[in-house]
Amino acid sequence: MHHLSFFNLFQLSTLLFSLALLAQLQPGDSLSSPKISVNRRDLLQTIGSVTAGGLLLGDTTTNPQASIAAAAEENLQGPIAVLGASGRTGALCVVACLERGIPVKALTRTGSWDLPTFASELKTDGLLSVSSCDVKDSSALQTSLQGCRAVIYAASASKNGGNPKAIDNDGVVAAGKACLEASVPRYVVLSSTATTRPKSLGYKFTNLLGGIMDEKRKGEEEVISLFGKSSSSSSSYTIVRPGGLEEPKENKVLGASTLEVSQGDVLAGIISRADLAEATVELALSKATNVKNTALEVYYTESAQPCEGRFKSQMKDGVRLHGDTYEELFRGIQPNVDYFTILPSRQIARESSSPAHLTPAWIAQLGRPYQYS
Repeated sequence: MHHLSFFNLFQLSTLLFSLALLAQLQPGDSLSSPKISVNRRDLLQTIGSVTAGGLLLGDTTTNPQASIAAAAEENLQGPIAVLGASGRTGALCVVACLERGIPVKALTRTGSWDLPTFASELKTDGLLSVSSCDVKDSSALQTSLQGCRAVIYAASASKNGGNPKAIDNDGVVAAGKACLEASVPRYVVLSSTATTRPKSLGYKFTNLLGGIMDEKRKGEEEVISLFGKSSSSSSSYTIVRPGGLEEPKENKVLGASTLEVSQGDVLAGIISRADLAEATVELALSKATNVKNTALEVYYTESAQPCEGRFKSQMKDGVRLHGDTYEELFRGIQPNVDYFTILPSRQIARESSSPAHLTPAWIAQLGRPYQYS
């Protein structure tokens, strides 16, 4: 569907009226004939396929960027798709959408999904659809993600679903490609803190589970590369690196005011799956340019700690964002950030391009190899 300004609509209306008058002058033709039924929508669609300079929309196949932008704009009215909806965090992401009255696709490997018991009274009519989508199947991804306003990747390796390479790496990348091909405006990937810190204890212990941290990092890097190379400015990603996932007896949401967002993969903490789901859905819905094409960490403020001992100074001097609402919490996020690294002091003195919000000892690194010493 094409979106026109009031001025363009006026021009089109005038032209259509002229065409109608001309048609009436053709021998044997009559717009009032009962065999002819042409409404405004039919005419607009017909006109939309005609090339007419800057006045008409023309065939967008000759203008790929216009076609992509139009598709992305239309997708903004679509549902949010949750890949891995049968997982504990994925299920809570679906619930968070339903609580906001937002259409949501619960995509699972088996094609079955039930509301969690605590959310059984939520309204689902007209909002919830459930279907099968295995992240290892690229064709299923392309079909399932068409028309979505956002995609949340909440799948992770499991005994029945697939190993870390298949789910936390290849699946993440395949879903990213599908989002770009379908002009999905937002792609939010749930990853983990310390994915860029292979010397940290968190990385080492978690990586014992089939090399899952290695695969998560490879998936992150490929998503960053994919979107960086894409000619489309209509689709964007956000990599969310939550702290350790807390398992409270009740899925109680504490809210934005209890959370801290940092960047650079230097600080971590803990967060409940319920609050992670809320923050994830808010990022998927966000139209703010600063949350696009970037990575961030999120956890409870009171649980904050450095990923490694060498980052202790960042508890005081680092990027630590807070707010009473999600809009306030996300306001200081910087785009195009992957991780931070300390530079030699003499190089720091020469560095003049560091973002203003960072301390002089840090510079944002994006897609740049880093050897740990």
